[in-house]
Amino acid sequence: MKKFRIVLILMVLLAIMIPSAVFASYDVYYCSIYADGYGDGSYEYPWACSTEAEFDDAVDLICDYGGGILYEEVEGGYYRHTISWYGKACEVTSSKYYQGYPPDTGITLPPPFVISAALVLGLSLVAVGLVVYRKRSANNI
Repeated sequence: MKKFRIVLILMVLLAIMIPSAVFASYDVYYCSIYADGYGDGSYEYPWACSTEAEFDDAVDLICDYGGGILYEEVEGGYYRHTISWYGKACEVTSSKYYQGYPPDTGITLPPPFVISAALVLGLSLVAVGLVVYRKRSANNI
């Protein structure tokens, strides 16, 4: 039973580490014409993009990170800018306007988190089943 507990603890730790690794490699950033000052580029604290200079600063920051997707929130919708290295320069390689809100701005769970949660739930149910089976076998019911 001790080995089973160790395996269970290791599985839970793995389930916790997988989503954090996914978020560490996340390369989607946000800026907004409504933002005051500079945030961290997340949806909750977007960079300010109300002027051309502020937008260029946001693009420069994304270039420093190696490129990515920039969602620019504007009146009535948003722009999706793809920023990547093209030749020897980092630049906006595509831009498209969409109405509404940027994707993944609501409550969403990344697939590794969902898989990890299902794995932990499944292992928990197996563990409970084993405990019930052993108690029933011990009592000869």
